[in-house]
Amino acid sequence: MDNTIRITNIQHFSVHDGPGVRTTVFTKGCNLKCQWCHNPETIQAKPQISYNEELCIGCGMCTQICPEHHRFDVQNGRHIYERKDCKVCEKCAEQCPTNALSVYGVSKTVEEIVEEAYRDSMVFPEFGGVTFSGGECLLQAKNIKKTAEILKQRGIHICIDTALNVAWDTIEGILPYTDLFLVDVKAGTEDTHRKYTGVTNRMIKENLQKLSQEADIWIRIPMVHNVNDTEQELDEIIKYISSLGDGVKKIQLLKYHSLGKMKYQWIGKECVKFEEPDEVHREYILSRMRKLPFYVEWN
Repeated sequence: MDNTIRITNIQHFSVHDGPGVRTTVFTKGCNLKCQWCHNPETIQAKPQISYNEELCIGCGMCTQICPEHHRFDVQNGRHIYERKDCKVCEKCAEQCPTNALSVYGVSKTVEEIVEEAYRDSMVFPEFGGVTFSGGECLLQAKNIKKTAEILKQRGIHICIDTALNVAWDTIEGILPYTDLFLVDVKAGTEDTHRKYTGVTNRMIKENLQKLSQEADIWIRIPMVHNVNDTEQELDEIIKYISSLGDGVKKIQLLKYHSLGKMKYQWIGKECVKFEEPDEVHREYILSRMRKLPFYVEWN
């Protein structure tokens, strides 16, 4: 029986993924394709080769080890990684001396993740707990649940960071082992949600409605200018959130940023450029959101 979780990273000393200082497990694979995603390496479920050309020293080890030697061409003393038909055997990344080539997507066992997270709880005096993020961590719900159950038995606070674009029984199954859900709300109207994430938000809204009656929730909204900060979108978001249950404890408004743009280049994807709302519009958004019966903050 498979006992692993495919991840891209385990981040220590995280202060943006729930209360306190946290260990955040970033899982690989997502069923949304948010055009502004700042973790694009987590979208595809399968492993990917990352190539940072700036770290390449032109040593040639990748061309020697690659079963398909033509995967790498040389220009100006550096290797140009040709992704077409690459089978992602990972041999080039294993041999690269500068980590110009690396792999996004490694499998760790439940026990390995538990022990790494538990060590943090012993070391960090302000340890807040463990957050499972992504990607969409609930696409690997079976082993996330196993991990969360063991950590809960050891007294560790558990957050699930999710867009809720999964079947309700998946969410229901992990409820007993979750202290706090961080729920990402991408847009208000169905048309905008489908345009910028590739899927409808009908199931997401239904799940959030149910979850707000069952669990503690922080709602997190990445505010992207001219996407979900228009009057129509704000009206729809506010209308919907105001109908939720007492489980909602906080609303965090997140400024759009482009800190992940280099990751797109490293995995051979195009980065779509967006803008954040300016300061005046941020204050306007905040004033509207603060009419809701929940605590609201920019984060």
